[in-house]
Amino acid sequence: MFVSRRSDWGFTGKTLALALTLALVGCGDDPGGGNEECKGDAGKPMTLSGKVTYDFIPATYSTSTRTGTLGFAQAAVRPVRSAVVQVRQGTNILTTGATDEQGNYQLSFTPGACGSLSLVALAKSTNPEIQVEDNTDGDAIWALGDSITATTTTKNLHATHGWTGAAYSANARTAAPFAILDSMYTASKAFMAVRSVTFPALKVNWSPDNVPQSGDKKTGAISTSHFSFTENEIYILGKSGVDTDEYDSHVIVHEWGHYFEANLSRADSPGGPHSTGDVLDPRLSFGEGYGNALAAMLLPESMYVDTLWTNSPSGPPLAFGFDAETAPSPTDDASPSVFSESSVMRALYDMYDSGSNEAYDGVALGLGPIYDVLVGPQKSTDALTTMGSFIAGLKAQSGVSASAVDTLMAHYGVGAVTSPFGEGDSKLRAMYTLVPNAYPYSATATLRGKADYNKQQQNRYFVFSGTGRTMNISAANTLEDVGIEIYKRGEKVGSADESYQGTESVSIPSTSGAQYVLVVTGYSAKDQNYDANVSITSP
Repeated sequence: MFVSRRSDWGFTGKTLALALTLALVGCGDDPGGGNEECKGDAGKPMTLSGKVTYDFIPATYSTSTRTGTLGFAQAAVRPVRSAVVQVRQGTNILTTGATDEQGNYQLSFTPGACGSLSLVALAKSTNPEIQVEDNTDGDAIWALGDSITATTTTKNLHATHGWTGAAYSANARTAAPFAILDSMYTASKAFMAVRSVTFPALKVNWSPDNVPQSGDKKTGAISTSHFSFTENEIYILGKSGVDTDEYDSHVIVHEWGHYFEANLSRADSPGGPHSTGDVLDPRLSFGEGYGNALAAMLLPESMYVDTLWTNSPSGPPLAFGFDAETAPSPTDDASPSVFSESSVMRALYDMYDSGSNEAYDGVALGLGPIYDVLVGPQKSTDALTTMGSFIAGLKAQSGVSASAVDTLMAHYGVGAVTSPFGEGDSKLRAMYTLVPNAYPYSATATLRGKADYNKQQQNRYFVFSGTGRTMNISAANTLEDVGIEIYKRGEKVGSADESYQGTESVSIPSTSGAQYVLVVTGYSAKDQNYDANVSITSP
């Protein structure tokens, strides 16, 4: 859930079927103008202008009827903004420019003596630099184009959704990459409007062959739409009749939010399966609640919608969703806390919006202070990234009312947090054990089985200080499987999870006085308490 260093960020020749024909009849046999028999004079300088647009399809959901779909009948023509546009002669690029915020472009160039001319718009923005590639076709950049002549002065390009009423027409499904690009561009520009931000280049992978199956991503088996922290890239589902996410803007911006975490902020989330109502490890509940809230803030639209086909691959997809502003009745958040992604989502969104109709919500910060916390104290905290570290960082911002934040958080079952380690919220604080600066140290972490590794009951944290010498850390249970990870300000500096039972041990060099967090994770499937015996030594 990161940017590929393999890509040269150049035009790779990927075009959508029938949208662009490069092999047009030209002068001689060489469409690129390189044939030795092509000896005509170059053309006159010319200017070409026009507009690039795409079909946007709203993803709709009603919390009252609990139904939704893709609204093809409400299709809207939207501009393709800040996209790279090129005039090509054969395979040669004569000039490159970009569309403006209305999708307009203007290019000046001089045609060569031979070769067919074409106008191409890439699914690639210039500022910030985002490009949508086909992971099933050699990472080629998606593009849209058409032929022009040496006398053409105006040319518009339009990418269509390709929906026929029962299925997609593959050759006409040209809008998908541009819809994905535009959602991420919208997210980026929202932050750029309130703060000076330089976004690292982002690679996004979409293919009509991308399916929710595990396997080789080069064949489309991407598991789900996700941001890959190991690759620094985003993958988006696209298989018609199964699951297509190109118009699910909240899904797209949620994954873009993880890219933001990885490149500008920080994420300590263990990832893994999660559902509404789960009692999650607070690192995971923050990461997922943050992603949903951020999508609602940046689009801006509070209704999160995800469409997919269920029983029938024909006809439009169905949808599920939830409102980042208002919980349904009955509520989807039966146990509000820092361990609930729904609590995190709605609390963060309440911090952003005006909250004028909610007595408990006197916080209306907008995007700026939220950005400042994410790139500042949340990134540099010695604790793990949870709602606790975010609240502590937020209260430290100029102009933020700590009492108003406390009142808001009390509505979501969270105490008056005073430190990144959860002081003030008894449940979060209980996750942490502060290790005295004296070694050897031993303690017991009590876990509860019959839950995934990423749930609250299967994790405990130990905070210890470095000695400047090697530190030996272990956790043991003779009957159950446990694992350990050691973090220093979000960087994993050691881990061990090699056996199904017994002792896990790792040794790390340490910096004197620096704070480290040991995460002890259990994997027992038994519905009972069990202990992990923790040891820290520094000879």
